[in-house]
Amino acid sequence: MKGFYRKPLPTAITMAVLALLASTGCQRDDYARRLIEPTANLGQMMDLTASNEQLVQSGKIDAARQFQMPDGVEIDTWIVKAAAAEGPAAETRGTVVILHDLGDSKAPHLSLARRLANRGFDVVLPDLRAHGRSTGRYVTYGAKEKHDVKAIVGELLRDGEIHEPVYAYGLSLGAATAIQYAAIEPRCKGVVAMAPYQDAQTICRRWMAFHAPTMSEADFMSTLERAGQIAGFNPEDASSIRAVQTTTTPLLLVHGLLDSTVPWDQSQAVFDAASEPKQIIIVPWASHITLPAFREQWVAEQIDHIATTGLKTDAPAPDKPENSDD
Repeated sequence: MKGFYRKPLPTAITMAVLALLASTGCQRDDYARRLIEPTANLGQMMDLTASNEQLVQSGKIDAARQFQMPDGVEIDTWIVKAAAAEGPAAETRGTVVILHDLGDSKAPHLSLARRLANRGFDVVLPDLRAHGRSTGRYVTYGAKEKHDVKAIVGELLRDGEIHEPVYAYGLSLGAATAIQYAAIEPRCKGVVAMAPYQDAQTICRRWMAFHAPTMSEADFMSTLERAGQIAGFNPEDASSIRAVQTTTTPLLLVHGLLDSTVPWDQSQAVFDAASEPKQIIIVPWASHITLPAFREQWVAEQIDHIATTGLKTDAPAPDKPENSDD
């Protein structure tokens, strides 16, 4: 009887260990997916209010195109032509690419696009992968998104639908993507980045603290690595700091001092790593949500400023959110 009770014991321990390892692996995958699977929000719902065809017919946009990336993801893109572009292409002042925030879509930025078009710019508004009307399941913090943007802009330039030079504006995910895009696209001559994060590791570590506050650094790095495996990217490739170290594209960074989602010191880190010409504006009363709110006119002016001066003179800080009816 003694031997009868001894033999199952190692098996029971082994099964318990295997069960623990399996549950740990499942939990790691669950946390990893939280980092790379965006959730829908108001921006995405706004994007469903009219079809692309209806938007073109109503004159709200000039064209809508879908671009297939090498991995099969389709990027839905709107084009708004410069208001003064009825004559030769030389009459346009270039192109502005507008890149939205995580969980958002291009739809809320259509008003800004119209402002820029009235200033003589062609405007390109893509839904980043896994957002809006684009396909795909995972966000990669700029690692794949920057190449998506380069492919889209390159094809539109070749087709003559938009014109050089190119400028990029983005918010948070879009801001980091804009910075990374400028580093791989010599035709990009300026970036306005609102509330960018410095790299995927830093921002994911911060967000993971809300989901798993007791997670160790080693477990977090394992989770981030797993997220990269699932989404097919290297998290190290999603770095605004690495990007600015390889380019001298004029860079205007704007961040809210009260931003608890992406703290302002992440813009400061990017600024410190960047080469001239560069400028950073810290808005003392602004949070992540309020920073871009009702500041479309100011944003359009800053893009205009970079296009005109190359950021050789400082851009003015915003005094307060403008009236939404302006």
